[in-house]
Amino acid sequence: MGKEKKQKIEVTEIFVAKACASMVYWGCITRTVDDLGNPVVFSRILMDDDGLLCAQASDQKELANNLNSMARMIVFEGLHDERGKTEEIFGSDFFLN
Repeated sequence: MGKEKKQKIEVTEIFVAKACASMVYWGCITRTVDDLGNPVVFSRILMDDDGLLCAQASDQKELANNLNSMARMIVFEGLHDERGKTEEIFGSDFFLN
């Protein structure tokens, strides 16, 4: 027989952000190491209103706290409700959000 094809396995970690017990959002996390050799955990979670939660931390517990806090701010405090506006500053238009 010829060369056997190697099976490639890709592992994906699923992570959740909870605004409350009934509002749970999920996304994938990636783990890397920064230039100094410190661990870095990053997550992107798509919200219901097409907003994104993005957070980075040195460990999974800190990442969970950051994501949960942002999810609560979006759901209960309307963080994504304000879509920004354009202001003229020194004769040029700038988008502020």
